[in-house]
Amino acid sequence: MGERVGVGAVLLSLVVGFALLAVVEQAVLSGGGVVPDVDRAGAERGVPRERAEPRARPAVPAPARSVAPAPTRAAPPPPSRAALLARVRAVTAERRGPGAREEFGVAPPAPLAEVARVSADGRWAFGTAAIPVPRARPGTPQIAFFAARWTGRDWQVALSGGTAFAPLAARLPAAVLPPAEARTLTRHSALTGARAVASIDGTRAGDGLELPWRTGAVWTMTPAGNRAAGRPLAALAFAGGDGAVRAPAGGRLYRFCARGGTGGLLVLVHGTGLATIYDGLRAPTRARPGTVVARGAVLGRTGTARACGGAPAARPQVRFALRRGAEDVPLENACLGGWRFRQRADPLVGFAERGGLEVLPGGRLANFGPVPVEDAPATDDPPTKEPDEGR
Repeated sequence: MGERVGVGAVLLSLVVGFALLAVVEQAVLSGGGVVPDVDRAGAERGVPRERAEPRARPAVPAPARSVAPAPTRAAPPPPSRAALLARVRAVTAERRGPGAREEFGVAPPAPLAEVARVSADGRWAFGTAAIPVPRARPGTPQIAFFAARWTGRDWQVALSGGTAFAPLAARLPAAVLPPAEARTLTRHSALTGARAVASIDGTRAGDGLELPWRTGAVWTMTPAGNRAAGRPLAALAFAGGDGAVRAPAGGRLYRFCARGGTGGLLVLVHGTGLATIYDGLRAPTRARPGTVVARGAVLGRTGTARACGGAPAARPQVRFALRRGAEDVPLENACLGGWRFRQRADPLVGFAERGGLEVLPGGRLANFGPVPVEDAPATDDPPTKEPDEGR
């Protein structure tokens, strides 16, 4: 009996063994491993079963959010030359318009403006502005230099003769307005009427102005100011000789009312800041604005046209006037070329005198050079010394 039980136990063990072997084989074939049921065994021994840690799930990227770009401020428009010229014309009409109306006796034409130089970035500029004389009217055009700066929104413009011109001109880049030239124009802009008169009547040292033709030559003189306004010596007209108009002293040369060409009214700014004006020139010099010219340099030849408006001349001549930053300077009591110019009220006439000699309109004047009137001989004879042809 015991033998049977032993045999049965052996058979049972074999059966259980084969069954376990089949289970293991199936687990291996299915890719699993043999993991003892520790929890079950522990539970059978009274050990609490541990919770299985959850498997980590693969991270799923969150959908990308569309972020609206931050609003940007619109960039200011780039500097415009057309806008600059329009601004210069508007400022000129505002500042010089009333004086032009008084000078011409009628509503003045629209101002003209020209850019002489502009910086590489277009933010700084220098040039000229003028209110022309109405057609067939007497008078001198209203002119001014301008300095301009682009602020990022609009153009800031200052005209010579105003308090804003000097500080703005000093800020212009050297490529637009070199320092030496800026100092000359600042003196011109700041020149007072009293100082201008003192520089030409012999009260103080001036520029030693000659008459605007070759030293020793004889031309005719005619007052060309506004007689209706009681100012015949606001300007003079000269004609004769070889017709070559020359610089009466050294200075820097500029042109107004050129309208894109090489002509125009010429302005020579001298060392004191006083400027001499030449209108009606034929074949004027092509020198660039700001060029330094020497005493006696040829500026052009007498003509009949008027670059800045007004009635044309009946014969070739040059219209000559004086200017400071804010206004014209009368030629009354001025000493030029050894002559003093005076005005008489009854009858209203302008004339030149030298010692005891008087030359009335249409009379002949010799250019005696840059000599004070008091030191000049009382004669109309030209100097015996021949002028230096290289001057």
